[in-house]
Amino acid sequence: MQMLRSPDRRAADNTDRSRAVVVSVAIAMVLIVAVATPAWAQLNSNESTASLTAVLPESLTVTLLPNAVAFTLTSGSATNSGNLTIAATTTWTLAATRTSLALYGYFSSAATALVHTSPANTIDIPSSRVEISVNGGASAAFDQTVAFGAASAGRQLASQAITPLTSNGSRTDTLALNINLSGYVLPADTYTGTLRIRAQATP
Repeated sequence: MQMLRSPDRRAADNTDRSRAVVVSVAIAMVLIVAVATPAWAQLNSNESTASLTAVLPESLTVTLLPNAVAFTLTSGSATNSGNLTIAATTTWTLAATRTSLALYGYFSSAATALVHTSPANTIDIPSSRVEISVNGGASAAFDQTVAFGAASAGRQLASQAITPLTSNGSRTDTLALNINLSGYVLPADTYTGTLRIRAQATP
């Protein structure tokens, strides 16, 4: 004979069943999320590349400040200094294979470094009469054959060893000019010429 449950007992059974349903649904949702998670992992594309090329060209420049010097000459005098000294600044960016840098001064002619202006005058000042002192050193004439200019019309003024660590740099050399007229007959006149300064990196 089936026993009848009281209303309170039936309500408790219903509550237990509701709780069981809620727990079952929660477990099911956790399982669904766990299964679906791999579908949300990172997705990577193929790898593409871009080539980069950066070129730093070599450069070598010389600037002179000032770029004009005047002389007041005294006949027969060995000392006729220029009114100003020249600051020659050499700036370079060189390849790692370079080993040395040299600074040269020169004229385009050994016989006519400074040329007369009077039509009646035929005598000029040769390069061997123009002297230069570099950084306070002894004066020397422009009578060498160098990398630039005419034969026997130039002089090496400075040199600089180059290594990969010194492939970029600059230096300033002070140049003092003199015209030596000792034992040289020179008529009164105005004489003009152009001294050229140039640097060379080797090899």
